[in-house]
Formats: sequence, C-alpha cells, structure tokens
Amino acid sequence: MRRFSVFLWLALAVCARVEAGVMPERTRLVFSQGVGEISLRLANTNDYPVMVQSWVDQGEGSQAPDTVLSSMFVMPAVLRLQPRAISQVRVLYTGDPLPGGRESVFWLNLYEIALLPATAPQQDASRLLLGLNTQMKVFYRPPGLPDPGPQWQDALHFQLRWDERQWVLVCHNDSPYFVSFASLQLSDGTQEFSPRLAPDQMVPPFGEQRYLLQAETAGAGMPSVWHAPRLRYQMIDDDGRVSDHDIALKSPPLP
Repeated sequence: MRRFSVFLWLALAVCARVEAGVMPERTRLVFSQGVGEISLRLANTNDYPVMVQSWVDQGEGSQAPDTVLSSMFVMPAVLRLQPRAISQVRVLYTGDPLPGGRESVFWLNLYEIALLPATAPQQDASRLLLGLNTQMKVFYRPPGLPDPGPQWQDALHFQLRWDERQWVLVCHNDSPYFVSFASLQLSDGTQEFSPRLAPDQMVPPFGEQRYLLQAETAGAGMPSVWHAPRLRYQMIDDDGRVSDHDIALKSPPLP
C-alpha cells in the first residue's frame, strides 16, 4: 500500500485534482536474507518532465531529506525523468545495526516536481504548482529470518473488546513479520462493520494493533451483544498481492 502527501509550492485560489504521475514498478520493497540493495524502476506517466527526489525515513514524509537519519539511502537522490520515460533508483542498506529475529520497516519517499519549460508563457508562472510525495514501505528482514510461508496467517489472533465505551478489534501478531491489511470487515450476521484503516496501521512483530469499529451504514448503531461474529480480511504479501481470509471470532463478553 502506498500513501500520498501533497506539498504546495506556488498556488492561486483554485482547486485541482492531483494524481501521482511517477509510478514505481512495485508497491513495497523487501530486503531479505542479507540483501544489501534493491533496484526500483520508475515510470513517468506524465506528458511533461519531472524531477524526482528520493529518500528513506521512518514514515514522517514531511521532514526535509537532508535532516533524516536512516539505515537506508537512495542513489541517485535526485533524478530527472522525461515524459513517458523509465529509469531506476537503487535503495541501499547502510549496514547499521537493526533488530535481529524480526523485521524492521522504513518508508521510501518519491517526491516528484513538474518541470516547466524555460519558454513557458508568463501566465504559467502564477499557476498552481504541486510537489507530490509517494511513500511506499521498505521492509528489512535480517539474515537468518526466512521469508514468511503460508502458515503466516496462523500467527494472527483477533479479539473483540469493549474498551473506553466503544468496540475495538484487536489483532495480536505472534510472528516476526509486520502484517499489512488491505481491508478488515466484521459482521454480526445482520450488519457490516469496518475498522478505520490507515496506511501505517500495521501490526508489528510480536505486538498488537487496535482498530476502532464503525458501522458501514450512516446512523447504524453498534451491537451491544455479538452473536457468532465473523471477520473477513485481506492480507498483503511481499509482492503486494492480496489474499482473502474468513474466520469466526468468539463472542465477546457483555460490556
């Protein structure tokens, strides 16, 4: 899963639809079995050239690249892409000590800036110019930690809890890998409920994540008693593919 941030460089009082024009060939990078670098191809789908500045951080996104301290760096840090052109960057691991026996996660930033031609009309100088930052996850898997197999899902344990006057879905992860969900949907047999998801709401290795529940239908209330609740969820693997799962949950005690 990728996420986007928009930085305003020069604006008038206008509205614009903003979409990323620089597309990476993958949605995530995985450093596995001691690999020290990964190449990533980038395609400029725009009809105009762009400059792409790339760096790796902990997910802040808005922090200036020259102030970021990270165990990963990108070469080249700045790249010019012609219209409809394809090029590549290399993401490298510095060798800094990272936890053993479990994954670490970083975020790759691809910050694209449209280039105006030197002969652009004077009125173009005052148009809306946006820098668009695409962020994608970078996982570091230390040597000795194998890639997750099909039993990965068995390490996840879900529970419904009444906490602070609201229902929450808790996922506990007994594996050494970060878990990313594309979707989570809970049903009590009559209504569907979806937790509020965010791109960085992963379940950490040997940790847990809490998801606040909300009804899919506006105005629908949460059940006070759950009878045989079921959970449907989609997990994202190393290649960005999604797998579907459907499990029964224990009915939680009355609040």
